[in-house]
Amino acid sequence: MQGLERVVLVHLGGGIGNVVLATPLLWALTEMGFTSDVLLAADYAGTADLLRSWGAIRNVFPQPQRPALPRDYHHVIPAIPPFYARRFGGAVTGIGKSLRRPPDELYYSNEQEFYLSFALQLGYPADRHPLPSLPIDPADGMGVTLATVVLAPGCKTGEMTAKRWPHFPELADAFDDVAIVGTPDDLRRHDGTEIRFPPHVRSLVDKLSLRQTAACMAAAGVVVANDSGLGHVAAAVGVPTIMLFGPTPHQTLGRFPPNVSVLRRGLSCEPCWFKDRFAACFRRISCLDELAAEQVVQEIGHMCLMVSRRRSDSMPLPA
Repeated sequence: MQGLERVVLVHLGGGIGNVVLATPLLWALTEMGFTSDVLLAADYAGTADLLRSWGAIRNVFPQPQRPALPRDYHHVIPAIPPFYARRFGGAVTGIGKSLRRPPDELYYSNEQEFYLSFALQLGYPADRHPLPSLPIDPADGMGVTLATVVLAPGCKTGEMTAKRWPHFPELADAFDDVAIVGTPDDLRRHDGTEIRFPPHVRSLVDKLSLRQTAACMAAAGVVVANDSGLGHVAAAVGVPTIMLFGPTPHQTLGRFPPNVSVLRRGLSCEPCWFKDRFAACFRRISCLDELAAEQVVQEIGHMCLMVSRRRSDSMPLPA
């Protein structure tokens, strides 16, 4: 194994958020002196760009379109989520010595601990818990500054649209400097109605790659997002981030970085994801509908006061 003694193959996959939540594993491997190749079965092709230009990652191989992989890795780490394991898991069979997958239940109780369990098998200290983080610097030239509130109103399509907070236009109306990011589909609520923003809002929708969007959000004063891939990216690049949760749980995702504030209405029926009452609530997501824009405005104000590393006179202020 000359030249590959400290190189591991890490098999990741899923949505943007799943890949971001796996970054503590990549940081742990880096701390242990490993260089990683990543085989990535991602829902979005641009996800691979979030991991490129990361010093400890040598290659990112998209799956299923990938070159032939070396077969003499020191370890193969099958960290692909359970819901993709049957479909894509065979891609690493026979490549090298594979670590043991933890029970699927761990993924659904604490996703980050599921990923970190592989590092523990290699001797990583059990009392260390790296947080999700992406080494992406803020971008200049997009008109986004510390005075800007960036909104990410979307998330995945289909059933996942139930995670979309319906009141982004009201929130945008409370601030002078607002930009929105995402895709054209993100501009629709769960019920299919179009989200219409006030005329002063600058749209960067469908104008940026995923990595450019990450760099854009990193330059903002604050990002407000649903439980979505872009919300997790914002959290991982270090910008003050407010993530809005309703039917989905947040505790099962693991620890968030300190720059993140989780906001939810707190109804007795939430979270209801994967449960019968979610089906009963379909198209009537009260937990998000009753989360008022004024509450988010207040939370932005609290975050601005707490972020001492940023000049208070440059932070977003209500209009």
